[in-house]
Amino acid sequence: MKWLAAAFLPAVLAVLTVANAWAHAEPATAKPGDGAVLTTAPGEVVLEMSQEMGRQAGLNDIDVFDAQGKEVTTVSAVVDNNDRKRLSVALPSQLPAGVYTVKWKTSSAEDGDPANGQLSFTVDPKATPSPGKEQLREDILGGATPDTEADAPLSTIGVGADNAGVTWVLVVAVGVGMFVLGAGGTFLLIQRKS
Repeated sequence: MKWLAAAFLPAVLAVLTVANAWAHAEPATAKPGDGAVLTTAPGEVVLEMSQEMGRQAGLNDIDVFDAQGKEVTTVSAVVDNNDRKRLSVALPSQLPAGVYTVKWKTSSAEDGDPANGQLSFTVDPKATPSPGKEQLREDILGGATPDTEADAPLSTIGVGADNAGVTWVLVVAVGVGMFVLGAGGTFLLIQRKS
């Protein structure tokens, strides 16, 4: 039984190390939520990231665009000094009705990896309000977290060039871990019989 633990521990550590190395600072929550319909314009856009962001100027930002593609944000986004997972940007006080696209970019404080993506919300004083999808981050196995709305539109999250890259890294890491476990177990069994 000791040999099984000795073979299993490196495999688990390898999987955890690879999974952590490929983590990115991407939105876990958004206010307003992705696809939200608001009767009054919000005063700011707030994104709570999955991990802390780096402090270097220009690495983390939120830009908001109207339906014609014109940027409506006039100031840079700010990383909260007390919570480096919180990124926010103030919006103009007289934001007219319409559909708005929120484009964000971040850089992880843990490994410096960049991430970017976009969300959207609508301001319509005559519409029925909807919070949209505020809980954006799904669990590592790909299932929705209990707070997510099943019918809310999905946000677009880009990590590097391809969002599926993170999933494939996890699959490869688990495969390598299983190989190490199998090879280690086989080696120990052969040594024990000799």
